Parts: sequence; C-alpha cells; structure tokens
Amino acid sequence: MTENTQAKAPAQFQRKTILIKERLQYHYMALILMCVLLAFIIFGMDALWFVSKVVKDHPPMIQLLDMIKEMAPLYAIKIVMYMLVVLIVSAVVSHRMAGPIFKFEKSCSKVAEGDLTHRVYLRKGDQLTDLQDQFNYMTGAVNEVVKEYEKFRAEAAAAGLADKAEALSKRIAEIMPKFKI
Repeated sequence: MTENTQAKAPAQFQRKTILIKERLQYHYMALILMCVLLAFIIFGMDALWFVSKVVKDHPPMIQLLDMIKEMAPLYAIKIVMYMLVVLIVSAVVSHRMAGPIFKFEKSCSKVAEGDLTHRVYLRKGDQLTDLQDQFNYMTGAVNEVVKEYEKFRAEAAAAGLADKAEALSKRIAEIMPKFKI
C-alpha cells in the first residue's frame, strides 16, 4: 500500500446534527417505534385476555377488571412516555448508522471524481468500521494500479507509442476529470 493508506485518522470529532440522513433515519426510527408499539399492543391484549379469563372463571374478581379500566389513562400516559424514550434511543441508534453512510456517500463521490488518495475515517463507536477498512484497502489498491498504469504510459510514450498513450490519457480524463494519483 501507499503512505496514504498508512496515514492515521484525523482527530476524533463530534457531529453536531443528529439527523444527518433524515429520510433514512426517519424510516428506521418509524420501524423501531412501530415494533415497540406492536409489542405494547400485543402485551396489552394478552394481559386483558388473561384478566378477563380469570374474571370469567372467578366472578368475585370483577373488581380487578374495574381497577384496570380506571387505570387505563395512566397506562396510556406511561406508554406515551416509553414511546418518547424509544424515539430518542432510535434517533441515537440511527445516527450511528446514518453518519457513516453519509461519509461513504461523500467519499464515493470524491473517489469517482478521481481522488484515489481519499480515505474514510469513522468516529469511534460508529458502525461500518469493517466497511471503512475494506473501502480504504480498495482505494489504495486502485491507486497502486493507476500508478502502474501511469508508469506504463510513460514507458509507452518513450517507446514511440505516444499517440496511443495520449488517447488513453484523454479517455481517462473524460471518465474522471479531476483524476489525481
């Protein structure tokens, strides 16, 4: 690899924005909220079924069912509070995924523009660090191949194939206008 792949990551930084890729994060937050809400509904229905079965088998326990009905507003408030906690936690969890995805999108754009020296450095605790390592390895390998191509092109130009070498250089400049090694 080159010296660039051996370079240390820049100092750790703190993102100031929680919603980096809003659409993606809202999607995952909604998915998590719906799963938790579904769990609350299933648990609540199961609890009501159980209590109604007990009351049916033991009629003196009808007061238990009445107490549950009286406490329903309190349960609803608790569920709303739990859902707010789940919303906050889901925002943090989605942030740990969206940040790296955003960085990879930007990094792919830079590499597509021709900057083969670009590397991705994620924050400690972010997800996708294995992908970061593979991305950096890939761009380093491509950079090495391009260096070998440049070396070959220079040798071809010196050997009298300058027209073909120049045509190949122009074609690469069309594909990646900001190409740099």
